[in-house]
Amino acid sequence: MPTLLATCWTSAGNVRPGLTPDESPFAIADRVAAVAAAGYTGIGFELADLDAARDTIGFAALQTMVSDAGLSRIEVEYLNDWWIDGPRREASNARRTRLLEAAAVLGAHHIKVGTGAPGDTRDPEILRREFAQLASDAAAAGTRIALEPGAGSGLRLIEDAIPLVLELASPAAGILLDPWHLYRDGIPYDRVVEMLSASSLVAVELSDAPAAAVGTFFDDTFDNRLVPGEGDFDVPAFIRAVTAMGYQGPWGIELMSTRTRTLPLDVALAEAAAGARACLAAAGVA
Repeated sequence: MPTLLATCWTSAGNVRPGLTPDESPFAIADRVAAVAAAGYTGIGFELADLDAARDTIGFAALQTMVSDAGLSRIEVEYLNDWWIDGPRREASNARRTRLLEAAAVLGAHHIKVGTGAPGDTRDPEILRREFAQLASDAAAAGTRIALEPGAGSGLRLIEDAIPLVLELASPAAGILLDPWHLYRDGIPYDRVVEMLSASSLVAVELSDAPAAAVGTFFDDTFDNRLVPGEGDFDVPAFIRAVTAMGYQGPWGIELMSTRTRTLPLDVALAEAAAGARACLAAAGVA
């Protein structure tokens, strides 16, 4: 059976980035237990949850808790603005230090890294230098960088992010693919297959949504996602494209919506897993 990872927002409950505190209202022990009970093999944590764990039980105890639950992969997030100057970079550097600390103690497989905001400048020399340093920092912490090119962000997948990863050619840095961003940017799934191989693919997420975006970009990404297979993204086609690269890792599920935020944790996790498994089966992934 394909292995699944519950990304942080899939188990976070009633949290809406930008409008509420990022820390989940669920106790971290309850989240770990619920994710394991729903049949996932990996779990993700946002920085606010990691900060809370560090200040209460400590990272070592959290790592033991995750391992004892039978979860074999941890991802942590989210780092953005890693090449930007000014106040945004100062805030990014503070997050970077804490994420690297957490990843090192938890043995996290990767840190999810963003690609800025629309309109951000993209000086190639600065990007190469800063990305190389970020990969070096990740390697020193025993983890990897999973660069997630967001739809409409400062770095575009085809033009910027993939060339950046391929030029660096570091085992500590690669791409994270999610059909939400590909679909919203109008990038055919097969186009990515032409440019990437499994060695440059650090993580993969499954998500879905209606064909037409609703509201602002921020509203659309955080409020309107659907269980994989319930929207218009043709998730099985995305899965087939990714497996054509030779990807054999776990499938992250990123489910963020006004509906799922109000569901009981076990129900939200079960619905997401069932939808993902149905899409994987439809794609021929056994």
